[in-house]
Amino acid sequence: MIHNYPIKESMRTGMLLAATAGFIDAYTFTIHDMRFASFQSGNLLQIGLNVAGGKWLHALLYFWPVFAFLIGTSFNQLLKHFAKNRHQSHTMIALLVELIGLIVVALLEYNNISADIILPLLAFFMAIQADTFNLIHGMPYMTILSTGNLRTLSSGLTNGLLWHDKESLHRAGRVAPVILAFFISAILAFFAIQLFHQGALFIAPILILGLLILVNREEKQE
Repeated sequence: MIHNYPIKESMRTGMLLAATAGFIDAYTFTIHDMRFASFQSGNLLQIGLNVAGGKWLHALLYFWPVFAFLIGTSFNQLLKHFAKNRHQSHTMIALLVELIGLIVVALLEYNNISADIILPLLAFFMAIQADTFNLIHGMPYMTILSTGNLRTLSSGLTNGLLWHDKESLHRAGRVAPVILAFFISAILAFFAIQLFHQGALFIAPILILGLLILVNREEKQE
């Protein structure tokens, strides 16, 4: 059976989004003392460890990105209602917000604004991305981390190869390129930082711009 999935659920979209998130987290991990913009599990662990050690002020460094992520998700729900009431594409609006936001953050980063501002802002926009794009070919997945995608890959390959479950193999095939894009983006971030230093963060909005052009072109053809 042939399915016509929307562009927001396409493989290309998933790979570009995963590359963006992977690049940003690799960048912040390298430049900003092993802190994450989208991997909130890591930030929560840091909060717990610092609280346990009595380092309350240091725990706040990791708290604000988590808080901003929560606010970003709530804000995206408002965007969904805004788009629905005006019969507009929420996907396009969310991408525009993320694009503009990442450009602003990259400019702030280039001008040496404190990481205590940069990290929460990035977390806010990564939350919008995660809440907007959560399906690939109708199947749940994540664009901002790879743990769940790795589980889908492993279980899909196991069931597909051992018990000839074609649907499981298809699920594994959907997430494999997304995982690869996330992985390659970390390598790209390493070399971009070597070449451009803080200017490397501008690569993230370039990736989102490419996706925005792709989505806009395909939505106009619908």
